[in-house]
Amino acid sequence: MITLVLRWLEYGRRLVEAVATLAFAGMVGLFGWTIWQRFVVGLPSRWSDEVTALIFLWVVFGAAALVIPYREHIAVGLVYDTVSPGMRRWMEALGTGIAAAILLAALPATLDYIAFLWRERTPALMWPLNRAYAVFGLFQAMIGLRLAIRCIAALAGRPMEA
Repeated sequence: MITLVLRWLEYGRRLVEAVATLAFAGMVGLFGWTIWQRFVVGLPSRWSDEVTALIFLWVVFGAAALVIPYREHIAVGLVYDTVSPGMRRWMEALGTGIAAAILLAALPATLDYIAFLWRERTPALMWPLNRAYAVFGLFQAMIGLRLAIRCIAALAGRPMEA
């Protein structure tokens, strides 16, 4: 059963990775369109600027939350790399536990603020900001959940791979 769940999670991760790749390609195309419109045609395109910025936001935070493995996130291991494996396990449990607790405890306030943004709109396309910034809630929830799982694994004596 666990292998089936892990297999489906891997399929989901690959699907999100493919979507993020296509979205990034679309963002590059829109950026080219924006440059063409501004410097060749002489008529700046506000909508393409806005869509490019929103795609960038969704690709960066969505991929960080759903695709990028833990070992690829930014980390400073000056002390961690010099201590014994047992101490590393406790450092990982403490660090991931604190970070997960902060992210998950603040999640209701973040979601409340994102929901509050329904009344504000993007400048060019007039899209509701709650949809534009929903990725922040997804990012905070997923990173908090991933860190909590790492903390539990470290406390159980089964630290996960980096």
